[in-house]
Amino acid sequence: MGKASFFSIARRTGWVAVAVGTVLATVPAKAGETIAVAGPATGRHAATLAAMGAGARSVARDAGIVVREFDDGCDAARAEGAARVIAAQKPDLVIGHPCPAAAIAAARIYAANDVLFVALGVRHPDLTVRRAGPTVFRLAGRDDRQGSEAAAILSALAPTGRIAIVQDRTAYARGLTETVAAELATRKLPAPIVIPIVAGRRDYDADLAKLKAAPPEAIFFAGYPSEAAVVLRGLRTGGVDAALVASDANATDDFALAAAAHEGTLKGVVKVMVQAPGSGGHGIGDLEVSAEQAAAVWKAARSEGDAAAALVRGTAGGPVTFDENGDARLTSFAAVPLVGGRWAKSANAGSR
Repeated sequence: MGKASFFSIARRTGWVAVAVGTVLATVPAKAGETIAVAGPATGRHAATLAAMGAGARSVARDAGIVVREFDDGCDAARAEGAARVIAAQKPDLVIGHPCPAAAIAAARIYAANDVLFVALGVRHPDLTVRRAGPTVFRLAGRDDRQGSEAAAILSALAPTGRIAIVQDRTAYARGLTETVAAELATRKLPAPIVIPIVAGRRDYDADLAKLKAAPPEAIFFAGYPSEAAVVLRGLRTGGVDAALVASDANATDDFALAAAAHEGTLKGVVKVMVQAPGSGGHGIGDLEVSAEQAAAVWKAARSEGDAAAALVRGTAGGPVTFDENGDARLTSFAAVPLVGGRWAKSANAGSR
């Protein structure tokens, strides 16, 4: 069972409260310990900061730890200003800044002031690829990991390694094609057949005919819903019954309805990539849970002196661990099947 699925079960059963209670029983709060929570409190994201604050307080309330909230406006310049104010107060932990530009701007301030920062809900790779310093962490999945995780799913669907990629030549599709192919190579699987198509056409029969001679067991479609629907129709009418896994841009109701037209006659499954449950979505509930997680992880780590180093080592009872780059060890993407004309458990779908 993965970390994310474990935590979702643990949360429902009260595991986090038990784990945090155990930590608090053995590690008393130090005078003046503070958690700063930063995020938008105005505009269309107005409820975000309060939700994250509630998550942090659910862990801190019985420990004498103060939680303070700071509005970053979901804006890089405002976030940088808020980070300077926060850093001057020298909190023990900062969590939040769920908007990517805000998090990246604030991270530079926290790193320069040796302030421990755990970003919530930020999936943009630059936060840790261009990490500002060793006190910066991410409690979320990463958008650039879709290709590697799609390759793992495709290899499971294609035991003999016969895999094809159909891509619409956009930058998004080309990037996914490159990472899927590279990951398949590391798994010592045959190079996939790559079929480039031109977006906007009404059929791709001539392109897809190339798959009939050596039919693949699994196909990855990298592109957007309009083309995905046409490709799926062409595959099925052309007699190619391979499993189809579509990139996350296709996690839409429209593509689900288009795929449902073929659902009763499919031999191969149709799946779509979505943000994995528990991998740091932007929903209010997701961010509240992430704030609770971040506070719990810090509580478990702070007793070891160097909390940043302890987060990387992992701590007993901690609900999640981090790698040496500051990324949480979470599955970033999952593939969900088409069931009854809908993507099963696709609550995070369409969030790109």
